[in-house]
Amino acid sequence: MRGAVVSIQVAILLMFIMAIAIALAGYLYTTFYSSLQYTYIALTQAYIYPTSAGAEVKICFMVGGAGGLSISGVELDGKLSPSVRVYVRGVEREVVKAGDVGYIKAEFPGVSVAPGWMPTGRVVTRQGFSFFFTPAVSQAEGRCPGE
Repeated sequence: MRGAVVSIQVAILLMFIMAIAIALAGYLYTTFYSSLQYTYIALTQAYIYPTSAGAEVKICFMVGGAGGLSISGVELDGKLSPSVRVYVRGVEREVVKAGDVGYIKAEFPGVSVAPGWMPTGRVVTRQGFSFFFTPAVSQAEGRCPGE
């Protein structure tokens, strides 16, 4: 009888250990999988320059992580741009993916560019992420790396 009690105790202990091991494996798997799905944009440079209708912002970027993002808007000092275009290697795109290098152009009609002005802006994605930038004021369109 004594051997049967010890065997039951060992079986119960093994069940608890297996339950903890399975829970830990599930947690590690979901954490690893979610880290692979995260996508970010590194805004490397930004320029603001005058145009005939106002001002235009050009933002250079590189995309990292995995998956893709859609740029939904660009704000400058709280004002949303009515026209945003995204270019990857010179071709206009709707979605940017991991490994892409390109630039964003956003028009701001009625905005005047003055030397010494330090505007702040942010790029907003459809997925709910925001990426902040401070453009350099210039008199002509700047160039992005790899352009």
